[in-house]
Amino acid sequence: MMLPDDDQATKLLEFCGVSAPDRDAMLAARPDPVRDAEWWAVLEERASELDRGLDQPIEANGFSSWPAMPESASPVGLFVEAWALLSRLPQLLDVHARRGVPESISRSTASALGGVMATHRHLSGRAGVGLMPLWSPPLRFRGADIEMGRHCFTRSRIALGDGPAGFGLMVHIPPIGPLDPVASEESIAAAERLFAQWYPEEPVAFFTCKSWLLDPQLAEYLDPGSNILRFQRRFIVLPEPPPDDPGEADRELMRLGLHLNTPAGDLTEQDLARVPQDTSLQRAFVAHLRSGRHWTVRTGIRLPAERGA
Repeated sequence: MMLPDDDQATKLLEFCGVSAPDRDAMLAARPDPVRDAEWWAVLEERASELDRGLDQPIEANGFSSWPAMPESASPVGLFVEAWALLSRLPQLLDVHARRGVPESISRSTASALGGVMATHRHLSGRAGVGLMPLWSPPLRFRGADIEMGRHCFTRSRIALGDGPAGFGLMVHIPPIGPLDPVASEESIAAAERLFAQWYPEEPVAFFTCKSWLLDPQLAEYLDPGSNILRFQRRFIVLPEPPPDDPGEADRELMRLGLHLNTPAGDLTEQDLARVPQDTSLQRAFVAHLRSGRHWTVRTGIRLPAERGA
């Protein structure tokens, strides 16, 4: 297992949009196979997982995020997964080049590393990536997820009944700005066109999206012309299965929608009191929970344009 030297790593981190303070912190936390044997084992396991999934869609049973590290983790531990990702960036770029993915889209895709480091520092006050479960970055650095325009798209197998039923694209909304409806539609249209060129062996049966953004309850609080509700109307929202943990969606909306530190258990009045009340979404979040109800994460589907016409 070889890691890029400091000069190579600096160039790769710049490609990934990592800020200078986070670049410096990561270089200072380079793991050593002897001194940091336990963390080095984690590094090798994560890198091997990326190798096994290289250029493959995720399976129909989904993908489990890399779990968060313990709060007591050292700086090396907080960056070890970032080193695993960075070590596999050159092979990702080779795969993208063979597929015909332009470098500008590869750069946007790899920017997930810089984004998660910035979020990690904002939420925890510590440099690294380890205190957050990592879902999107591992998929991006193995070639299963690509960011293009307003959305990123995860290649996935579909299973119906007792076996495989084709391929789909999962639509995600990275926190890179407003959910502009024009930019959203342009991104989905581009994905429909370009994935057919890059992955002709994976014809897209439909797009899916699983998100708190698709919770129909938001319509009780937001303006009908809001970007969130306009996004909802582009999908058929499926019926909600009973959740195992009713508070899980509350925490997800708090973390992903409001970008606030989220407790592990049920939200308390103390948690709600620290939510700013400057936006309609912030006010809706608090009012809904104080009424004794919960938010939900819902799944939506939409057909490609040529099939939906």
